[in-house]
Amino acid sequence: MRGEEYMPTDKQYNGQLIEEYQRLERVLESAKKENASETIALIKNEMRYIKLKLQPIELPDES
Repeated sequence: MRGEEYMPTDKQYNGQLIEEYQRLERVLESAKKENASETIALIKNEMRYIKLKLQPIELPDES
């Protein structure tokens, strides 16, 4: 596959975004325990962008 660019299917792409969202949820929980307000705001912002990319798929809200 020389010179060909990897293009995931829509389902694979959505799966990758959902996995990233899950990772951010775990990091968010840690940031909350550490009372890291700036980090919490950054993580929540990233999570909002992932939600936009996944519309109309619904993900649970961050706690």
